[in-house]
Amino acid sequence: GEAGVDVADVVSEAMGLLSNGTLVVNDEILNRRDKKVQQELLRSAGMRSVRQSGSDKFEDVEQFLRTESYPIVLKPTESAGS
Repeated sequence: GEAGVDVADVVSEAMGLLSNGTLVVNDEILNRRDKKVQQELLRSAGMRSVRQSGSDKFEDVEQFLRTESYPIVLKPTESAGS
């Protein structure tokens, strides 16, 4: 599965192998499989992206849920379900 993808990216870069690689922003390696991160990168590049909100706290997304039309898709940020 996907559990080893992040490790494989880091190891392949360290070995100088062709790789999808890691994306480092502000000295932090971003999870390239995180759909929220992907959409934010698209938006920052001026491309179309989905309206979204994300947090591990309900109060951080509550206003988004109240103002967006339904249905709303809820997804985990990591794992095969992302």
